[in-house]
Amino acid sequence: MGRLRYGMLISLDGFLSDASGSTDWMVVDEELHGFTSEQDRTVGTRVYGRRLWETMRYWQSPPEEDLEAAEVRAFARTWQDTDKIVVSTTIAPPSEPRTTLWDHLDLDRLAALVRDSELDVEIGGPTLAAQALEVGLVDELTAYVMPHVAGGGTPWLPAGFSSGLVLRRQHTFASGALALVYDVGHGPATR
Repeated sequence: MGRLRYGMLISLDGFLSDASGSTDWMVVDEELHGFTSEQDRTVGTRVYGRRLWETMRYWQSPPEEDLEAAEVRAFARTWQDTDKIVVSTTIAPPSEPRTTLWDHLDLDRLAALVRDSELDVEIGGPTLAAQALEVGLVDELTAYVMPHVAGGGTPWLPAGFSSGLVLRRQHTFASGALALVYDVGHGPATR
């Protein structure tokens, strides 16, 4: 049985982008790439909304000059070696290998996918993750906290979400970023 994981790069004040939509402050260096590749070794399937898919599909065939660092190559390989599910009603079925399209996030189907998976399932993006968090499906939260205060923008967790967490792992990067990996208390979210 797999676990459902949700992890994102966030500002210290909990935002995925600032009020203008900028993410320029999210600098992913080789050390952070290496850490995320290590974390992703147990992920067999990634579930994305349209916007995050459009960002992450870059890793299917990045330019060679972007793959000079071993950590970046490892991240690209790890990403390419997982199944991807894109949840969207506005895009055509993706042509990338190992990628399927769902027209909506069916939480029962997602729960069955996680239950029947030998590897973990990662859900990406705040809108999809909020649905899974609110019904208690998420087993793990990872905050990659960047050394930046956004002051507003897109929050990484749904408003009013509350849950007990158990810190399982933490890592401080030379850049000042911090990875915090938590196990999530189960049961429906409290608001």
